[in-house]
Amino acid sequence: MKTMMKSFMTVTLLVMAVVAVAQEKIITFTQLPKKAQVFVTTYYAADQVTLVKEESEFLAGKSYEVKLKDGVKLEFDSKGEWTEVDAELKAVPLKIVPVSILEYVKKSFPNNEIVQISRKSRKYEVELTNGVDLEFNSKGKFVRIDD
Repeated sequence: MKTMMKSFMTVTLLVMAVVAVAQEKIITFTQLPKKAQVFVTTYYAADQVTLVKEESEFLAGKSYEVKLKDGVKLEFDSKGEWTEVDAELKAVPLKIVPVSILEYVKKSFPNNEIVQISRKSRKYEVELTNGVDLEFNSKGKFVRIDD
């Protein structure tokens, strides 16, 4: 009986692991949600896109990743809202950064630019050219330096 129970538990865990694995596939730029397409063409150029991936996760739904020729990486949720912009060593588009975050960075780190920004439902995280990571709440108020 114990052996049968262990076998059942093992099979159950394996099935859960297989289901939880994300499914990635390469798609075309036009298969991105419209909002994501507009974001790319507003702040970058569609002809700079080198790769578009769609990722489906069992519990998290779909997300999208776009890579550009210059190394910039963009991530979008299932609705096409940006979730992360990683511009490597270049500044992210200033218009996507909340004003309060821009003002804080300008005042506290005057010789730095934001090279990466991510947003989640409750916070923003930014990385500066000097490598410092900052965390802000959803309203753009500084929370802490993230280490």
